[in-house]
Amino acid sequence: MRAWPALLLSMALPQAASAVELVGKTMPPYPEGLSEVGGACLSDSTDTGHVCDYSIGLLADASPDPDTEPLIRYVTAGRLAGRDGPLALWTITDAQAYPKVAKGFFWQAGTCRVDKVDDPRVIAVVRQDLEHEYLADVAWARRLDLKSGKFTALDPARVDCVNEGYGEQ
Repeated sequence: MRAWPALLLSMALPQAASAVELVGKTMPPYPEGLSEVGGACLSDSTDTGHVCDYSIGLLADASPDPDTEPLIRYVTAGRLAGRDGPLALWTITDAQAYPKVAKGFFWQAGTCRVDKVDDPRVIAVVRQDLEHEYLADVAWARRLDLKSGKFTALDPARVDCVNEGYGEQ
């Protein structure tokens, strides 16, 4: 009986979509309660007109306070569906829950390597530091297969990412 109040409350509050519910949707607009907080463009073409045919995106809880650190919920893969003026519209081809990680870990996309070979299709969650040129403390990593539009899991031990803050102190 004690579960009833919590159940009723959860039914009354707006719920963010699940990862499965995101696949096949064209965004923006984003599902209620979610907003885009970052990402990277990808392409399988050298033509500058196709530089952003695919994307890796991050969706977080929407917050009315711009100073609040976003709580990232999902990593999405998208195919360019068109444009609404300057705004790119994405058909979501895959979505995964953002991993729960320790403090000090942040996402990085487009600047990672697998077995020391650059791979812009990788997104990883890495521990930040200023001491190393490459960040090798990787908690989670995925590679976007452009043909299928799906993420594949990578062994985090094989991944490192450029430390964009290297040497800055």
